[in-house]
Amino acid sequence: MKLPICSFDAKVGVLCPKCEAKVQSGELTKTDVDVSFALAKLSGKQPILDRITLRRAYMIDGETVLLLGQGDTSLLRSNPKVMQAIQEALGRRVWTTEADSDDRRFLESLLFPARVMTMNTIFVPDGSRIMKVIIPGRMTPKFPVDLEKVKSIVRETRGIDLVVRFER
Repeated sequence: MKLPICSFDAKVGVLCPKCEAKVQSGELTKTDVDVSFALAKLSGKQPILDRITLRRAYMIDGETVLLLGQGDTSLLRSNPKVMQAIQEALGRRVWTTEADSDDRRFLESLLFPARVMTMNTIFVPDGSRIMKVIIPGRMTPKFPVDLEKVKSIVRETRGIDLVVRFER
């Protein structure tokens, strides 16, 4: 398993001076460290976690967002017991997506199992971006994803304002 902190630090539960300096400089956050500790502890019971790479961890609206390496999101989704164990270890809901993916793949991962039909990006003169996403079907009370949470996650992690519409 690759983590933002040293693997030895994650297993022991104490930061070395190098990792502590990364936290002090702002390169790493407390959430990165806490999630790394929890995943390292959990990897003993869930060996599939040894194959993932954690790039960053965010705490947004009381939920954790894990930015993982290439292909790691599908690896975790293929094993729901592991996702459940991660959520239990962290004590809150966990969202997973790939850190190095393009905007479309990033959103598809957050909106899973809903499908993205089309996506347009508007570049605003002040330098910000607004992304309009169209999802096929209708918005129903049983829609599997909390769209407000997805909007918050995209705003915090990518700096993009999200507008979601449904195509009938």
